[in-house]
Amino acid sequence: MVTAPLSSTDRRQVLRFAASFLWADLEVADSERRFLTNLARELEVNDAGSEVAGLLARPPVPEEIDPTSVPPAVADLVRHAALRAIAADGRVGSDEMKMFELLDDLLPRPKNDDDD
Repeated sequence: MVTAPLSSTDRRQVLRFAASFLWADLEVADSERRFLTNLARELEVNDAGSEVAGLLARPPVPEEIDPTSVPPAVADLVRHAALRAIAADGRVGSDEMKMFELLDDLLPRPKNDDDD
């Protein structure tokens, strides 16, 4: 899933966005817990166990998941992680998709060479 080198900050940011979608219904199912643990491994987050435990104990605060702070090079990874988080419990609710659409609108778009 990770295609470009990510900073530690980028890795944690992707993980926090995914966690925010797991908390959308105020309940984190076992399948969602497993998803977040696996995502942290995929992202090679330093101290993944501690990071995941914190995100499962409480949802990220708004300042931790500000779409305008996401670098364009990381935005598609955030989108992909959010969609995977939405599907992690096997149910996709309309409220979750509305949240995703808002996130998608607010995240930067990577610059294409065609945009020049």
